[in-house]
Amino acid sequence: MKNKIRLLLILLVSSLFVLTIHSSAKEESLLRDVYDYKIYYDPPTQELLSKMTNYDMVIIEPVYYTKADIQSLKDSGTGVYGYINTMEADTWNTSLFEQLNEDDFFHRNGERVHYSEWDSYLTDITSSHYQQVLADEVEKQIIDKGLDGAFLDTVGNIDNEHYRDADVLNNQRQGLVSWLMLLQEEHPDLSFIQNWGFDTLAEATAPYVDGIMWEGFHLSSIIYDEWANNQVYKLRSIREEHGVEVFTVSFEQEKNSTRFSKANRFKHYHEPDSFNEW
Repeated sequence: MKNKIRLLLILLVSSLFVLTIHSSAKEESLLRDVYDYKIYYDPPTQELLSKMTNYDMVIIEPVYYTKADIQSLKDSGTGVYGYINTMEADTWNTSLFEQLNEDDFFHRNGERVHYSEWDSYLTDITSSHYQQVLADEVEKQIIDKGLDGAFLDTVGNIDNEHYRDADVLNNQRQGLVSWLMLLQEEHPDLSFIQNWGFDTLAEATAPYVDGIMWEGFHLSSIIYDEWANNQVYKLRSIREEHGVEVFTVSFEQEKNSTRFSKANRFKHYHEPDSFNEW
């Protein structure tokens, strides 16, 4: 009973905040009219391409799609964002990985930082060479195929990996901003959604991205956690100030997580299986 009462109070406060806050956001956001979306990273079939047209937006792995595939989705009114691994280099992506120099990787105690679960390596976004390689990847997979924007995964690594060293943290954030400015100078209509990195968003990238994603948005892990509660209010403030739309993803507690997300005017998506299954 106490948990239910607490939930109701949180939802009520969230709603009151939304009604009373004065917005100074950008007049128009590219993602403002997105209400339902889906993430899918495996190759598509014609049947799945047809199903994608039922969504306002899909986030995909663009290497599996042709320009004609993307155009058919856009013709139906579906926005299309392509996955770009921003702060890690995947060994499976050999065409990109083989272009990298040793200076493109971030080193700790003289060694690369390896993520064994994904077989990927932490990158150094301050490297001008890496920025250009990554920009070329965006050109190849996002621009040339006609996608609306890029989904910048692993940006949260900046906060998670570098919080102990303020100078390194600031340098990585500024490196990311430099890269975003490089892309937007060449492609001013290109849109970006950033995955995690809430402090990086607040301190550096909010003026350069249109959306932020919070994967693992579960009510039970938020309502009793002071840090998570602070992030909710931080993201609401950034949305009002900069027009950055907030996307949330849950893998459990679908009903309550969805309700809490929508009470904060976030855009929610529940994934019961994985991003590799429709």
